[in-house]
Amino acid sequence: MLKVEGLTVYYGKAIALNNVSLHIDKGELVALIGPNGAGKTTLLKTISGLVKPTEGQVIFNGKDLTGMKPNKIAKYGLAHCPEHRRLAPDMTVLENLELGAYLRRDKDGIKEDLEYVFQLFPVLKERCNQKAGTMSGGEQQMLAIGRSLMARPQLLLLDEPLLGLSPIMKGRILSAIKTIRSRGVTTFLVEQDARSALKIVDRVYVLENGAIVMEGSPNALSSEEHIRTFYLGT
Repeated sequence: MLKVEGLTVYYGKAIALNNVSLHIDKGELVALIGPNGAGKTTLLKTISGLVKPTEGQVIFNGKDLTGMKPNKIAKYGLAHCPEHRRLAPDMTVLENLELGAYLRRDKDGIKEDLEYVFQLFPVLKERCNQKAGTMSGGEQQMLAIGRSLMARPQLLLLDEPLLGLSPIMKGRILSAIKTIRSRGVTTFLVEQDARSALKIVDRVYVLENGAIVMEGSPNALSSEEHIRTFYLGT
């Protein structure tokens, strides 16, 4: 479904991504782990069109998205749930969810997906008319994911959805991600909490200093000394 080939990105003279290549097949749940500053967020922004690469290509369902504007990319079925959530804090929960469907015109489908989001995250239905900025961090993360789902994506990009959450809330978000995947949404999860990410994904890429340094199954990577020492703390 997604093929990234030789992606290179510079911020001024500093290289953020260095010849990055990876793929995600339809139906997969794939994780990208790496330390702060490795280029994880830059990679997602480049895939979704927020950052233009210096070199390389982003191919989605056989279509070259390289350099395309984010709103056009979204129309092809790719949704980006950004780091730090980026909600509209003075708008209600419902209004934020409706923003996720701004490109759609199928009223019945939008209503159906809204009910799905409310089933996935019941607290959002309870707080439908509450302003997003007054919710807890975990609830805001649920809302951010729900907003992305309202676009009815084929591929969902999740950037650090566990950041700053309590262990209980992390468990709820991880459970929701598994449910989303089970409904056929291909998911690319960027996460610094490698221990949690490796519990639910099919494959893992490791990004360090802007380059992919490892790729494999969670079991295979968990046995690597480098991964155990620097990502799992064992």
